[in-house]
Amino acid sequence: MSLHAEQFFTEALPLRMEGSVVGNSFYAVPPPGSQIRLRIDFYETIYHQKFGGLRLTVLHPDQGKIDVVALSFKEYGTFRARATSASYDRHVIDAGSGGSEPPWKGGDFTALAQAVHTYAGMWGYPAPEPTVRSSQRAALPVPAPSRVRGTAARAR
Repeated sequence: MSLHAEQFFTEALPLRMEGSVVGNSFYAVPPPGSQIRLRIDFYETIYHQKFGGLRLTVLHPDQGKIDVVALSFKEYGTFRARATSASYDRHVIDAGSGGSEPPWKGGDFTALAQAVHTYAGMWGYPAPEPTVRSSQRAALPVPAPSRVRGTAARAR
């Protein structure tokens, strides 16, 4: 089964950087005036066709690999909502199983994408614009002071 890498890197993983997908890898457009390249691909576990996360590799045209880091799906809670019998299988992409759906379908890649942007920022890639999210907590009213014995009410 295919990893559907093009669909993963352009639709599922909320990356906010320009680049191209080649095979199962995403190559980010380098920062202005820089020679380094960032490659993002899936890293395979010790099991055939099972992928445990993303590998980010910083490449230099003359020096080769400069740095490599692995970001696991488990560490970033990507498939927390996935229910399986084995806890290990819950945290991997199984590209060897049949079916027409992408093997990563149903994952929450928000935290993983933020980690990718943080790492890329260390290498000079521009930081993405922050997304504005409304919070239900911000909409809660502030409790009024209590008139009982002169104490103030506490928010819970």
